Amino acid sequence: MRTLAAFLFLAPLLPADDVELTSGTVVTGKVEDLGDSIRVSRSGSSAVYPKNMVRKITPGKTPEDLYAEKSAVLKAGDLQGHLDLARWCRTEKLAREAAAEYRKVVSSDPDHEEARAFLGYRLHKGTWMTEEEVNADKGLVRHKGRWVTPEERDLDAALDEQKALDKALLREVTVLLEKIHSSDPRKRDDAVAALAKIEDKYKSKAYLAALTTSHKETRRFAIEEIGRMKEQAAAKPLARRALWDEEEPLRALAFKSLEQVAHPDTALFFVPFLGEESVSARIRCVDAMLRFRDPRLVGYLLVALEANAQRIEALDSTDPVTAVARRTLILPDGSTIVVPKVVRLKGESVDKALLEKLKEEKSALAAALRALTGQDHGEDPAAWRAGLAKKKTGKE
Repeated sequence: MRTLAAFLFLAPLLPADDVELTSGTVVTGKVEDLGDSIRVSRSGSSAVYPKNMVRKITPGKTPEDLYAEKSAVLKAGDLQGHLDLARWCRTEKLAREAAAEYRKVVSSDPDHEEARAFLGYRLHKGTWMTEEEVNADKGLVRHKGRWVTPEERDLDAALDEQKALDKALLREVTVLLEKIHSSDPRKRDDAVAALAKIEDKYKSKAYLAALTTSHKETRRFAIEEIGRMKEQAAAKPLARRALWDEEEPLRALAFKSLEQVAHPDTALFFVPFLGEESVSARIRCVDAMLRFRDPRLVGYLLVALEANAQRIEALDSTDPVTAVARRTLILPDGSTIVVPKVVRLKGESVDKALLEKLKEEKSALAAALRALTGQDHGEDPAAWRAGLAKKKTGKE
């Protein structure tokens, strides 16, 4: 057996070789010396291996060499011989050579099914046709790599054109919105006039994005327009804006737009805000819920009232201990929020201002429950839970 160095020196490009790698894998192909590595090629593909990965190279014949030998001894009309060679080529993964042999089979037997199938033909209306010919005969056209009817192609092209138009208009609306906060009144007026000429369906996405802009005038414009448009997709972001916009007038404007949008789940969009750390935000949340009077809120409000009672108890206690508790609300869509944790503090650490704020929250929660249920159980969450349970079972 020749050494690797001697073999590469004597035959930098041999017809066919077996390359044994240090891993034990044997790769068959034509070897080309690249210096520090070798390239092994076969059937139109190749791989490069560093020489330190090669244990030895043994001269041999590639499947291509064997095919050439087998093909050379076959006569042109030897149908079975060419068929057997085509099948051998397939087992050796010589697709190009297999196709050549199958074409020779077809020249002897035009209706040979195996050969026709491999070459991409199928029998259509008594004639062997390629896929392209069959689909053309059916009146189909190739569009984006698929065969479709001319009508489907035209519809898809129209949809592409519409998407391009939507994208262009979105860019235009976004640019115009940037001018709403311009210090130049003329630019603002021109932008408003230009936006008025664009159909609402092309503006909603840009207006929704503008709800979070830092420019107050742009937010005001977007909030007003969304309300006018009654854009249903805006209800959830409007609920956040109604509670958290840094400008109180814009919070009020967001509430007005929410009422104009009139989404059936508007009240539920405020539920996650019962989990805010800010007591003031939670109170605003309860007040917002009352504006939409949705009976589905009762369960959430009761859990919030229970959490509030625990927080007040923790702050009002003189016991020198610390404890933590949490409550979880499950929303209609299956998502959850965690009502703020309850921390029991040492008596001397009581935050009186926070305690008063929590009592204000408790009053707001109880008032909301009274308004939604028509019942009055004071501010005691246990009494409320018992009363609502009786109402549900009809024992009241």
